[in-house]
Amino acid sequence: MPDETRYGFGKNWEKYLAQVNDDRKRIARDSIVDFIGLADLRGKTFIDIGCGSGLFSLAAHDLGAEKIISFDYDPFSVQCCEHLHDEAGKPGHWCVSQGSVLDDAMLQKLGRFDVVYSWGVLHHTGEMWQAIKNAADRVAPGGLFYISIYNKKKGVRGSKYWARRKKLYCNSPEWVKRVTEGLHYAYYFQSRLLRGRNPIKTMKNYRSKRGMDWYRDLCDWLGGYPYEYATVQEIFDYMHQLDRKFVLENLSSGDGLGTNSFLFRCVEGEAVQPAQ
Repeated sequence: MPDETRYGFGKNWEKYLAQVNDDRKRIARDSIVDFIGLADLRGKTFIDIGCGSGLFSLAAHDLGAEKIISFDYDPFSVQCCEHLHDEAGKPGHWCVSQGSVLDDAMLQKLGRFDVVYSWGVLHHTGEMWQAIKNAADRVAPGGLFYISIYNKKKGVRGSKYWARRKKLYCNSPEWVKRVTEGLHYAYYFQSRLLRGRNPIKTMKNYRSKRGMDWYRDLCDWLGGYPYEYATVQEIFDYMHQLDRKFVLENLSSGDGLGTNSFLFRCVEGEAVQPAQ
């Protein structure tokens, strides 16, 4: 897919770095440990596929991971992650680089990891199913695979509609993008007021969601192209057909256009235990 039809996630997250404070870092750490069910990552190896702002690679570092690999296709995202790496004191056990999850040869050189983390990334590659397969193959036996994938939603304003809208946004001049963002901001504000909700309070409290920023996430949503999606069942079916065996450990899902989050454990070489 030509680069000109890709959304510049990294440029968006460069603007977010100034807002990364201790509170956001804590929330990011909590979002990882709460979902994977571990108090920390001490003694674990961790790979952040599509590291974006680098906030969750930093979280893995703060949680005591003994080895961290962070990479992203977008060079500006790599710069964001490098910035947080530098702020952390340039730890030698944390490596940041540019790369693609679709580059299987590169991935195989990296080895396998106790925790493979790729939140909201694999559906932006243009080859989602191959990206899931490649990422899953980086999970060590007994390791965890934590991913989030956009939900497939039918209807007039469903997933297919948004795929067209996102592509149009990415191919638009900058002034059109700003107008589009303003219109969506106004729509969000008005819709919350009509429902008797305080939109300003919602936006201020948004950092409670993984430590991220409401406006940066809005821009990511409008421009996040390539854009693919799948139902929860489609993800289950695909994971079950892989050569390596995975069982579901945790799931967070909804019926809207947002992401479904999955935590699989690789049971290759061990007795299969049912999810709790």
